Amino acid sequence: MKKLFYAALIAVMAVMTSCQQSKEDYIKEFEAFVEEVADECADYTEDQWKDAAKEFEALVKQAEQYEDLTTEEKLELAKVQAKYAGLQAKKGINKVIDGVKDLFGGKKDK
Repeated sequence: MKKLFYAALIAVMAVMTSCQQSKEDYIKEFEAFVEEVADECADYTEDQWKDAAKEFEALVKQAEQYEDLTTEEKLELAKVQAKYAGLQAKKGINKVIDGVKDLFGGKKDK
């Protein structure tokens, strides 16, 4: 009976540890997400930007579980976050430019 208990305990522990993502995989996932946004953001709707923002926040929050990040890994994550922030800023600037174009687009010089 004890052997069955220990076998079940080992199986449960194996499943639990296999579900945890390594920090290297996490960093790659974060980088891939930001690259995907960079590649496709020109065509994003407001809803797609909202979804991207939610996923970005979830990825940022996930970093808290990795207490042993090296300085290099922290810098890599900061770089990825800065790239995403730049994409967001560009989106905001483009929105302002479009608004100005719309404002002055209706007036024609004679």
